[in-house]
Amino acid sequence: MRIFAVFTLVALAEMATFFWVESRIGLMWALGLAVTTALLGSVLVRRAGLAVLADINRKINAGQMPTKELSRGGSVLVSGALLISPGFVTDIIGFLLLVPPVQELVHRVVAKRVTSRMTVVTNQGAASWTTGPGPERPDDGVIDVESWE
Repeated sequence: MRIFAVFTLVALAEMATFFWVESRIGLMWALGLAVTTALLGSVLVRRAGLAVLADINRKINAGQMPTKELSRGGSVLVSGALLISPGFVTDIIGFLLLVPPVQELVHRVVAKRVTSRMTVVTNQGAASWTTGPGPERPDDGVIDVESWE
């Protein structure tokens, strides 16, 4: 029910904003501005997405976990969805999610929320991480870190 309320409020805000902009600059200019922001957004999202993929590959090749890069990738993905949807409110939020300081803020908030809900088990202080398929293990809810090395 809460998600329906959010979608309804966003739609109402978008309509109100579009009508306000249209009353100030005219219908054709408002439509042109909406199309321009969508096109500009798609170009910026593509560039940001490719940069994030390069950063993720660099971290993986260095044997490190790309946590911040994955968070940035999520911000770029959400940004792309918001920029594709018609409207000025979602465009503003979408463009903000492409700004590195905003992505850093999103990363900190998401990391804090995720780490408060999970337990990391390490072996002698260093967590093991692999990119390939792991060994077969029983699905008893317990992960033996030594069997993943």
